[in-house]
Amino acid sequence: MLVGDFMTPNPITVRPDSDYLAAIALMRAGRFRHLPVIDEQGRPVGIVTGGDLGSVRSTGRLKQQAFQSDGVLIRVHEVMKHPVITTTPEHPLEEAALQMVEHGIGCLPVVEDERLVGIITGADIFDTFIEILGGGSRTMRLCVQVDNTPGQLAILTGKIAEVGGNILSIASYPADRPSCINLALRIDAITLAVLQAAIDVLPGVAITNIWHQSE
Repeated sequence: MLVGDFMTPNPITVRPDSDYLAAIALMRAGRFRHLPVIDEQGRPVGIVTGGDLGSVRSTGRLKQQAFQSDGVLIRVHEVMKHPVITTTPEHPLEEAALQMVEHGIGCLPVVEDERLVGIITGADIFDTFIEILGGGSRTMRLCVQVDNTPGQLAILTGKIAEVGGNILSIASYPADRPSCINLALRIDAITLAVLQAAIDVLPGVAITNIWHQSE
């Protein structure tokens, strides 16, 4: 899973000297919350959000200055966040998500040869997470804790396949003991009774939860 597979390509952008009111209009019309700011060469130099722009309040002095110049009260470069943190299309999606968490930001402009080619947001990653783990599907969700030893995953998946189960996704996450690991699997083409009976006989495997969305 790479950033380039899930980013929004060729996003709408603004220049640093753009009118911030025009930027607000763009965001409202497009119903998005992040607006990359690029220079004349197409390089990202900042990022603005609806919160950044909506919090700006004009004053009488600004209005007077605008009246005396070109009518612009406040320009984008006055409210944008910079320097901007970026990623690339070839970057792993989970590493981009980690960047957002570490920096407390909601999006990353995506660059190639220093030019903006896309944008990836927290919402994009969240949607991908739901899709990968099968959220909303009619499949069974099996959670097990297995010994963290070589071959355990192969034994588990082999047993499920042996009884006719079709594994659609697998995710691992830490267990409460370092000697074990937790696995969450999405499975279809098998009944709950057959699945549970198959797993119960496996050594070193303990079912922690089985969930199936009701019709």
